[in-house]
Amino acid sequence: DAQLQQQQSAQIKVDFVEGSAEALPFPENTFDSIVCNFGILHFYNPGSFLRESYRVLRPGGKVSFSAWAPPARTEGFSIALESIAEAGNPDVEGLPEGPAFFDYGDSEQAMTVLQELGFKDMNSIELSDMTWDNVQNGEMLYKILLDGTSRTREVLLGQTPEETAAIQSLMVKKYNDVTDGGKRPLSMPA
Repeated sequence: DAQLQQQQSAQIKVDFVEGSAEALPFPENTFDSIVCNFGILHFYNPGSFLRESYRVLRPGGKVSFSAWAPPARTEGFSIALESIAEAGNPDVEGLPEGPAFFDYGDSEQAMTVLQELGFKDMNSIELSDMTWDNVQNGEMLYKILLDGTSRTREVLLGQTPEETAAIQSLMVKKYNDVTDGGKRPLSMPA
């Protein structure tokens, strides 16, 4: 019943600890499970996060993470990155080096890294039916990436006004081509 669930959840003690995912402030063998939802692609060194996860997990513990599939399969990112490459500058000055954004969206590559770190009984599940149903046009896709991402946002903000206009225009065209004029959602597997 709802009242019992509320009482039980009120008894759960949660501690929030601020720290770096690449240098977890916990002793070895502390956790049974670690979950990272679309965070691994934002870490400066994702391998350090996985190494630290392995260290703080108890034997048999699990790490679960999600990452976007490579751009060839994520239509929203493909539209944006192709448009930037064709009409703008993908190498924005002043943008710090970062990891390859889509590395851990490739299951074979992710599994290889996990195995090298000592993880066992690994499993990879692709969410191939994920779509962005709410993106209605190319202008909206541009705005979503500008307002809802970090590295892609900085690349978009680093364009000249002329490049920005050309990128936006190309994204509108590519979105219409890919979605048959908006008749279907963007495929965004993870």
